[in-house]
This record gives sequence, structure tokens and C-alpha cells, in this order.
Amino acid sequence: MLPQSATSYYETQQRIAVATAAGAKKFWRRMGPDFDSSWADVVTPLLNWVQTGRAAAVASSIGYTADVLQETNVDAAPVGVLSPAGFLSSAPDGRSMGSLLGESVVKAKSAVGSGLSAPLALQQAERWLTGTLLTVMSDTGRSVVAAGIAQRPTLQGYTRMLNPPSCSRCAILAGKFFRWNSGFLRHPRCDCRHIPTNENMAGDLTTDPYKYFHSLSPEAQEKTFGRSEARAIREGADIYRVGNIQQRGLATSKGHLRYGTPSRMTVDDIFRTAGTRTNAIKMLEHEGYITGPQVAGGNIVGRIEGFGALGKGGKARAASDAVKQARETGVRDPLNRYTMTAAERRLYDAKYKLDVARTGVYPRTVGLSSADKYVAPKPITPMQLAHIEQAYANEVAKLATSASSVRRLAQLLGI
Repeated sequence: MLPQSATSYYETQQRIAVATAAGAKKFWRRMGPDFDSSWADVVTPLLNWVQTGRAAAVASSIGYTADVLQETNVDAAPVGVLSPAGFLSSAPDGRSMGSLLGESVVKAKSAVGSGLSAPLALQQAERWLTGTLLTVMSDTGRSVVAAGIAQRPTLQGYTRMLNPPSCSRCAILAGKFFRWNSGFLRHPRCDCRHIPTNENMAGDLTTDPYKYFHSLSPEAQEKTFGRSEARAIREGADIYRVGNIQQRGLATSKGHLRYGTPSRMTVDDIFRTAGTRTNAIKMLEHEGYITGPQVAGGNIVGRIEGFGALGKGGKARAASDAVKQARETGVRDPLNRYTMTAAERRLYDAKYKLDVARTGVYPRTVGLSSADKYVAPKPITPMQLAHIEQAYANEVAKLATSASSVRRLAQLLGI
């Protein structure tokens, strides 16, 4: 279940954001037809109000990471103490808050230049200001949480949590695990959040795209995902493929051959030409929209355990073939480096390098390459050996809080 501390935190953050944006509207509505002079009267109290709201968002965020970790029994001690003032010295994008708020006047002037009357221009700028402030408030809280995760060396990252209602772009990211240094992808007014964790916490509608999808009425599904796309998901299509094709378009023919990504027909094309539901499902399967069971994280065996994305392979034919086979069969070889996650690969590489180093040879690469037969083995120095041993020790130390797939790999490697 979702940690109660996460639910409480997000409710608090939402109240703060809404109250801050509502108060800012009242200040903005003091603006008159002389934009420059009225802005001079409004800017100081508006800025003070917004900064007060941001300070409240920061204050409620400071202890959030610790609360979640305590509730989920994750031990991750912080390095240092977060400074609230550091998150208020500028806007989340790095500029001054005064400069950001001043853009609302620029928007109003531009609207007048486009032919709107002053009152209508102020209304248009007010909508921009409201949307911007909601984004700023969310980003302010998220920046504190991101820093709280980063300051804990043994904490691997975060799981993305929806804050319904959510758009299709956010829905397919629900429950996805991101490493601590991965930026938080968001669009204007996005209010999705972090759940500090070492493993994906699937099982709740806020972290499972399918549960969120099925929690919506058919009308809401179609409004959020699109009429044809929602119908395809109800028919069994992979929500990730449908969402990605909707946002990014069809793959190239090379991408289709390598990864099975749809490249020829859109969902609309299929429903327009299929005729019957049975035929539509067959076409969805043939075009790569239905690829297996609908599960959070995708239908590759292992991904549902929440350790992150399947490895992408590489340029070598063996790498792409390994990934393609895993996607087609739904099963991946846990000892195949091409399909390992980043966390698995770090452990695998550290163990391989240590084994080679202990033979007295410096490991140039992980695994033999075609160039190795032309290069004489290089003796390892004591300092190089010490560095490799330390790197291995660091990876082993993470195992207690690692994803289950990483711990299973450790067993297979005899660690």
C-alpha cells in the first residue's frame, strides 16, 4: 500500500499550492489598464505572498523523505542537513521569482498587441500566472524531496506517484522507478510526486497505470488517453506502447525490426479498417500494440518486480538480438549483460573486474572484445587493485536495500 505519509504530504502540498495561487489572483486583479504603474503597486505584496507560500511548501517537504523511509522501514541516513533558505533564493528554474512573476505583465502587453482589450489581456495573463504558480509550487516541493533523496547515499532513488486526475503522459510513468539523479519529467501544472524508495512500490492506483486507467469511467478514459487509444487499452493493448506512440509517433522500420515497436498502422487506422473486434485484436497484436499481459512496468518477465527498465542492449547485433528475444518471449536471461538493468550491470561489472584483477591482470573491458587478442595483458598495480576492490565493496554494500532482481543476481554470481 502507498505510505500514509506520502498521501498526507501530497494533500498538504496541494492545499498550499491552491491557496498560494488563489491569493496571487487577488493581487493580480488589482492591476489596471496602465500595466506598468499598477504592476509597480502589485509586485511587492504579490512576491511576498508567493514566497510565503513557497516557504510553507519547503517547510512541509523537509521531513517528508525521512517520514516515508521510516514508514517503509528503509534505513538511509542523510549527509548534512537541508537548508530551507537555499530553496527560496530563486525560482525553481534558477531565475529570480520577481523576474518570473514579471512575465505576467509581458503576457498582458503581448495580448494587447495582438488586439485584445486591456481587461481581456489581464484575464489571459491571469490564467498564465495561475498555471505558472501551480507549477512553481510543485517544483519547489519536488526540489526539496529530490535533495532529500540525493543526500542519502544508500537510497537508490524514487518511484513516480500520480496525483489524480492525471494526463496520459504522466499515467504511463506511474510506478516507474528512477535513480536519485534522474530529473523529474513534468509538463506545466504537473503535480506528480516522488516516493523515496529502493524498489518500485506497485499495487496502488497512484503507482500502477492500469489501475489508474480502470479507475476512470469510459468517458474519462477517452478524454485522458483519446477515444481510439482508450478503446485499444480496454481491448488489451499495452498502455505504454499506446501512450508512447500517441506522444512520439510510430517507430522507424529499423526500430520496428529491432524492438518490435509499431511502425505501420496507428490505433485509429486499425479500428477504421478492422471491421470486427476479433480482427481488431489480431491487428493490434500484429502491429505490436498487444504484446502480452497488461502489467505495471511492462510485460517483460522481471520488470513487474520494480527494478527499472530492461537494458537497451547496444549497437552490436548480439546486443539487439538479446533485447529483441527478451521482448518477444517475455523472458530474459538474468546473466545476460545486454538485458540487465543499470543496477544489475554495476554489480555484474564490479564482480567481473575484481575476478580478473585478482589474477594479476588489469581488466580493460567487461568480457573479451575482438581487440583483446592483439593487446598484451597489462599487469595490475596495487593502487588499481585497491580501487577495483573498493568499487566492488560499494556495490555489495548496496545489496541490503537493492531491488530483488539485483539480490537474485548476487546469488547467481556467488556473492
